[in-house]
Amino acid sequence: MGIKMGLFYVNECHDGNYERAYGEMLEQIQYGEELGFESVWLAEHHFSAYGSMPSPQVAAAAISQITEKMDIGIGISILNFDNPVRIAEDYAMVDVLSKGRLKFGAGRGYQPMEAKGLGISLEKTRERYWEYVDIIQGLWNNYTFSYNGEFYSFENLMLTPKPVQKRIPFYHACISPESFDLMVEKNAQEFMVTPTLMVLDDVLEYTRRTRDRLLAKGIDPKIHMNLQMNIADDTAQAIKNVEQSMITYFDKVLELIPGAKGTQAPATYERFAEVAKEFDGPLNIGALNTGGVVILDSPQGAVNRLEPVEDAGIDSMSCWFRMGDLEHRQVMKAMKRFADEVMPYFKSPARRVNV
Repeated sequence: MGIKMGLFYVNECHDGNYERAYGEMLEQIQYGEELGFESVWLAEHHFSAYGSMPSPQVAAAAISQITEKMDIGIGISILNFDNPVRIAEDYAMVDVLSKGRLKFGAGRGYQPMEAKGLGISLEKTRERYWEYVDIIQGLWNNYTFSYNGEFYSFENLMLTPKPVQKRIPFYHACISPESFDLMVEKNAQEFMVTPTLMVLDDVLEYTRRTRDRLLAKGIDPKIHMNLQMNIADDTAQAIKNVEQSMITYFDKVLELIPGAKGTQAPATYERFAEVAKEFDGPLNIGALNTGGVVILDSPQGAVNRLEPVEDAGIDSMSCWFRMGDLEHRQVMKAMKRFADEVMPYFKSPARRVNV
C-alpha cells in the first residue's frame, strides 16, 4: 500500500519575526516538493508563539501558487471558532486556486485561551462541531443548501465559487478514545490521528480497531497521521539535534491545554488535564521518543518504527520537522535526510530494499 509522506506546520514563532517564519515555511515547502513530499498540512492556532497561522486558508492560498503537485492539507481548521458558511467559502476558494488539491481537516479546538480571546465557549463543542460539519459538507456538495440547526440556520444558500473536486476529503481530528468511537458512529470516510493524548502503540491499536469497525460497515477510511521527527546518524544524535527546540515546544503547549497549571478543564476535555498532570516536571525527550510520541532515530530505525504505522492502515503522514525554534537549515537538513533515506522505502513497497 505505502504511505504518502508530507510536511506539517503550526509554524511556531518565538522571536516575533513573522516575516522570517512565513518565508522559511514557504521555502521549506517548495524544497519539500522538490524532494518528493506529496502534501503539506497546516494547523490553525491563535494568540501565542505556539502557532502563527490564525487563518490557514490564507497560507494554503499562498502555497497553492508556489507548488504544482503537493496536496494542501488542513490539519486542522477549528470549526467552532468561525462561521461555518465562511469556512466553506474560504476553502472552496482554496480548492479552486490549487486546482483541486485541498484535503480538509477539522476539529473542535482545545485551548481555553484561544476560545476566550475569540469570545467562544468550550461548552457543547462536540455538538457544535458536528452541526458545522453538516453545514460545510452540505454547501460543498449541493448546488443550493438549506439548514435548520441548534446553532445555525439558513435557506437556499449557494456557494460561489464551488470547489473543483466533486468531493473534498474531510478528515476529522481523532486523538481521544471517545473521538475514535465517534468516527464509527458518524461513518467517517477520513480521519487523522497523532500521539498527543496517548503513546504511539495505543494510537495504532485504536486506529486498527476503528478501521475494522468501519470496514464492517462497508467504509474503507482514509487515515492520516501527524508525527514530530528528526532523522540523524543515530538516536542520540537525533535527540541532540532537537532537544532544546522540543523543550521549547512542549513548555509552550503545556501552558495552553485544558487543565494546565491546575486549572479546571471544561467538560469533555478531561483527558487533556490528565496529560497536563503526567507532564508535570522536567521533560524527558528520550522517554517521549521511546513512547513513540516523537520519532528521533536513524534512517533504519525510523523505517522500523514506521512499518507498524503502515500496517495499521494509515495511508498518509505529515512529518513535523519544524518544531519549537529549530533553525531553518536544520529543518531542511532533516527533510532531505528523511526524503533520501526513509521515504523511498514507503513510496515503493513492491521494490523495498534496506535503507
